[in-house]
Amino acid sequence: MVRRNSKSKIEASTVFTLILALAAFALSIKFISAIGVGVGIVGVFLIIGVGGFIFYVRQKRAARLSFLRAKYGDESLVQAIMRHEFWEGQTREQLLDARGQPPSIDNVLMKTRTREVWKYQPNGKNRYRLRITLDDGLVVSYEQKQ
Repeated sequence: MVRRNSKSKIEASTVFTLILALAAFALSIKFISAIGVGVGIVGVFLIIGVGGFIFYVRQKRAARLSFLRAKYGDESLVQAIMRHEFWEGQTREQLLDARGQPPSIDNVLMKTRTREVWKYQPNGKNRYRLRITLDDGLVVSYEQKQ
């Protein structure tokens, strides 16, 4: 059996990235020579910045999708959470994953249950356009104002 040194092996994705970077460099040289050095350099940095931002956003979304798929296992539930949806019967944890931590929470302790009103979308001092009511950790109602 032949042993291979994993450090000396170059992955195909690394080679592809290197070829892509060299092609982008060659195109940027042609771009700079065609429209001028000052404007060309600014244009190249702008294109690189926008491309980097788009790459970052896509990577972040893919990581979130894989995390939610591993956590819940139900693709329709994961897609609803990614669309920031909420519904009656949704758990506290699913609501946190979908909408995030609310700016304000009102807690009411009753004899038989715990009620929380999660307030989203501030519209002035102590005014919110979206209020979601949870009883014992489940969404039971919501009120959304325009």
